[in-house]
Amino acid sequence: MDATRVMDDLRQYISCLESCGQLARISVPTDPVLEIAAITDRVCKSPDGGKGLLFEQPLGSSFSVATNLFGSLQRVCLALNIDHPDQLTARMSALLDSISEPSLSSLDQQISSLPEFRRYAPRIRKTRSDICRTMTPPDLTAFPFLHSWPNDGMASGYQRYITLPLVFTADANGNNVNCGMYRAQLRGPQELAIQWKIGSGAHRHLEEFRCRGEKMPVSIVLGGPPALTLSSMLPLPGVLDECTFAGFLRESPLEMEPCTAVPLHVPCGAEVVIEGYVDPAETTLEGPFGNHTGAYAPAAPAAVMRVTAISRRNDAIIPATIVGPPPMEDCWMAKVWERILFSLVCRIIPGVTGLCFPLEWVFHQSAVISLENSHPGMVRETAHFLWETPWFSAARLLVFIDGKESVSDMNGTAWRCINNCSFSRDFICDNSGSRLALDATGWDISRSLAQDSRIIDLVQSRWHEYGLE
Repeated sequence: MDATRVMDDLRQYISCLESCGQLARISVPTDPVLEIAAITDRVCKSPDGGKGLLFEQPLGSSFSVATNLFGSLQRVCLALNIDHPDQLTARMSALLDSISEPSLSSLDQQISSLPEFRRYAPRIRKTRSDICRTMTPPDLTAFPFLHSWPNDGMASGYQRYITLPLVFTADANGNNVNCGMYRAQLRGPQELAIQWKIGSGAHRHLEEFRCRGEKMPVSIVLGGPPALTLSSMLPLPGVLDECTFAGFLRESPLEMEPCTAVPLHVPCGAEVVIEGYVDPAETTLEGPFGNHTGAYAPAAPAAVMRVTAISRRNDAIIPATIVGPPPMEDCWMAKVWERILFSLVCRIIPGVTGLCFPLEWVFHQSAVISLENSHPGMVRETAHFLWETPWFSAARLLVFIDGKESVSDMNGTAWRCINNCSFSRDFICDNSGSRLALDATGWDISRSLAQDSRIIDLVQSRWHEYGLE
């Protein structure tokens, strides 16, 4: 790790990308309504995820838009100041080694109690910096939020969304802060619809405020430390603090400061901070919204946030992401979770030697998993165990291969799925019929084809003689 390259805010990260040849500036006018999304979608599907994009002249706004900032493994590594994603596995494994008997039900508490983790807790400033100035009156329509897919928001006629927000909430006593990434639909100068799933940290907090009959304070940050953007989208165990985990990811605590209008703290160096309240009794219809399935998530009830204050930099940059058919930016962001989850799975299931989320499967919790010394019944037991964890509870497909094979070799995995399986025996289905596992380990194959190592070395040494180069 290079301590001089720890990214404290979005601008430092964008500057780093540019210096590494990983940023393209679009200086001509571009429309936040569909055009920026179409450009981003095309770049995302370039080899290795293309480049990060900075749109300098969005129509109808004086603020820039940044997209595809995390759309490659190289950029994800730059965001976390690491050389390779496997460093995350090693770092998480070292942390878990401090826990003698990991428990899925209390893993968040076990991790939170570790001094090696607590030392990355955020540092709280007493006063707010003057980087962001108060916007009077608060006006969400001044920002170039995107309309990504043609039918987004059609149910209510509001088609622009904040797609890369850091949404901060806390419990009714002001504790157990949650920072999650939830899409927010623009519904006017001072109103947003926020779609958070049942069981998410923000939803749990809202239910506490509902029981008390009180409005819940909410703050939404655009920009800030790149490590927090990645941490906010991870399905961390229990109520593990995303801000402390972001500090752990980048090996440096975050700096936080108080909001101006709500009793919450947000990371220093934000581009925009949106503050307000959600009344638990009020909902509105949000959606439909184009997502990674290649279809629209249907319109559904969502919370309503009444905005009471907005502060912003004078030249704020609005980060945004586009979701849709892979490969997209969020697929590469999910690789952070893949490497962390691998360390968790290895700790609780002996014999796991590899785990991969193929880009096309990742948001269905589906994975390719390699097992060492597999035997009859081992795959079935492992699959049923994983389905009981929160991380694989909705996994549509788990494919198990031999521990000597590469989980990231999808051509090899497809070949083994066809050749190593007796489908009447090796297809494993749960009771609901909605989840499948496939044993492609080839445990019953007596001997697989392999070339003589001496001949391989000979051919390598004489390759130039064959004239095939």
